[in-house]
Amino acid sequence: MTKPVKVNHVEIGSGLPKICVPLTGKDRPALLEEASRAKAATPDLVEWRADFYENLNREEDLIETLKEIRKELGEIPMIFTIRTALEGGNAELTGEEYRTCIMEAAESGCAEVVDIEVFSVENAEELIECIHKTGAKVIASTHDFQKTDDSEILKKRFLSMDATGADILKMAVMPAEFDDVASLMQVTNEVVEEYTEKPVISMAMGNLGSISRIAGENFGSSVTFATIGAASAPGQFPIEELRMMMNVLHKKNIEED
Repeated sequence: MTKPVKVNHVEIGSGLPKICVPLTGKDRPALLEEASRAKAATPDLVEWRADFYENLNREEDLIETLKEIRKELGEIPMIFTIRTALEGGNAELTGEEYRTCIMEAAESGCAEVVDIEVFSVENAEELIECIHKTGAKVIASTHDFQKTDDSEILKKRFLSMDATGADILKMAVMPAEFDDVASLMQVTNEVVEEYTEKPVISMAMGNLGSISRIAGENFGSSVTFATIGAASAPGQFPIEELRMMMNVLHKKNIEED
């Protein structure tokens, strides 16, 4: 059984999957405008995709922008994410630059959760331990924008992420056919039921994988991502559409029970 991870007032891994919206602005004014719209949309979480930010490598600017976003969001928890080019993002950073930016965000106290690409960064366990010392939670993540591996490989990747000491495990893949989507959902359910008590996030990207963004309640995914503007990954729904579809499915689940 999943043990929820509490972030501010939000329990990830308890109840309906939590809805997270990304901020993808290239500069501070754009980000603050997005943050304002995000707050009005009342998501459970907000993710700052800092790899879109033009001043990512400027420490003082990064910290000040984090503070401004935090002020704008109020009590909505923030996930700080740098998605690298290796995993479908925009950041072209050295390993040291990646680590420096991640630690600056964690030490700022403005981001309650930090995303780590555990298979792309060296000494991921050490980095996660350092982040935990700041009080932030860690999402261990892996993204494959090219394919979906077979079930055994997917399971092994989940278990490897679990072993890093991260608080939440996240996997996103690109399906070539619906069997890939079904495979990811089945593996997620198996991992949640048999192998870990940590909250798990999984999604199949693109139109083919859309069901995985709606039906997390049915297979064990604890967070789903929606848009208030530009999507940060293929297949994301606008937040109001996603919320409506999830509520309809939840109602049907209750009726069937």
